[in-house]
Amino acid sequence: MIFSLIAIELPKYKNISLTPAEGVSGQPNIVYWENISHVLIPILSYVFPIAGILVLIYLIYGGINLMIAAGNEEGIREGKAKVTNALIGFIIIFVAYWLVQGLELILGINLLSW
Repeated sequence: MIFSLIAIELPKYKNISLTPAEGVSGQPNIVYWENISHVLIPILSYVFPIAGILVLIYLIYGGINLMIAAGNEEGIREGKAKVTNALIGFIIIFVAYWLVQGLELILGINLLSW
């Protein structure tokens, strides 16, 4: 019953017939959205890799901060905090990815591949 609320159907526009302008050959490039997965697929296929790259950069930045501290207690504490936050971010991204994989199986939609 709760899954029927999640399955949102977008309007279908398959019967559009447009003629190309003069000098333009071929059919116009129209994107058809049949359900919400057609909206989420392009977004999620970029979000997870970008988030992973940002976590890696933040982890490297925290490690460099830790090395530059050179015995300074405040610098070491800041560097450790950045590395810890980067690892927590990695865990959140990892769990989110597998949650999306689980939703794909449960709802029967394809969210992470075109």
